[in-house]
Amino acid sequence: MEEEIKNTGHGMGVAALIMGIISIVIAIIPCVGALAFFTGIVAIVLGAIGLSQASQASAPKGLQIGGLVTGALALLIAISQMVFIGGFSKNFDNIGERIEEAFEDVEKDLREDFESGNFKITIEDGEDKIQIEGSSKKEELRNELEKLESVEIEKEDTLHIDTTIQK
Repeated sequence: MEEEIKNTGHGMGVAALIMGIISIVIAIIPCVGALAFFTGIVAIVLGAIGLSQASQASAPKGLQIGGLVTGALALLIAISQMVFIGGFSKNFDNIGERIEEAFEDVEKDLREDFESGNFKITIEDGEDKIQIEGSSKKEELRNELEKLESVEIEKEDTLHIDTTIQK
């Protein structure tokens, strides 16, 4: 004699498992994972209904349990993403203020360095190195320009330098 296989709750179990798998896929996508909260709940509800129907008919419960587990896992991932994004958004204003303070500190340091008179800029790229040294004191710049203007070229021409300093 052949035994009859009961399929009660089987359709709900398949639907729960499919929704659970879709929920996990959605949950692991950054910034979209919060949507898995809703699909995870649907998977859990379908799995619970299917499990209830299978228990009443003494039918296999594997698909229903699989749907419940995948739905619950997706729900946990979605909730953790919501908590993470919520915590990050609370501190977002502070991050902007900290970046602004850092830029102000750098600007202040650069102004102090240039106002002190002498500066040195070094640019390195692997083995290549370029150094630029200078002074921002107007008196030193004027003296340097006067020295350059007084230099005569040994040929017939003289060197002419425009001494206009722009502010």
